[in-house]
Amino acid sequence: MTIRIGANPIGWTNDDLQEIGGATPLETCLAEARQAGIEGMELGHKFPREPEALKAALAPFGLACVAGWHSIELLNRSAREEFDLAKPHRDLLRAMGTDVFIVAETSNCIHGRRDVPLSRRPKLAGGDWAGYGARITELAELLAAEGLRLC
Repeated sequence: MTIRIGANPIGWTNDDLQEIGGATPLETCLAEARQAGIEGMELGHKFPREPEALKAALAPFGLACVAGWHSIELLNRSAREEFDLAKPHRDLLRAMGTDVFIVAETSNCIHGRRDVPLSRRPKLAGGDWAGYGARITELAELLAAEGLRLC
């Protein structure tokens, strides 16, 4: 088994609060990642979303696309709906040669709302976990059928 060391661009620029690192060019992120021995990058908001443009951005630094984050709302949508909505992302990951599909549940999220303290973040009720687990399992199975691993 080959292990590739990848990094998330959040070390250089933040996707949620884009003013944090917002002035840092993508090229700086990629150059410094390579200098640190990183072999690949997870996608961030500064990365092109077209396969050829993304390959062209990564190639000068000898980097691969190793994963890509995708926000899901399984509390509000079915696994099939999420799978269908993720088609452009799935296509991009496959075109880049990665099978790592990273998700984060963002239903009812507050991380972008500075007026809401973290103490008021939404919490899943104890009785809702089984249903949520079934939906995320179904999403993982749909992705696996296409050769993608849910992470």
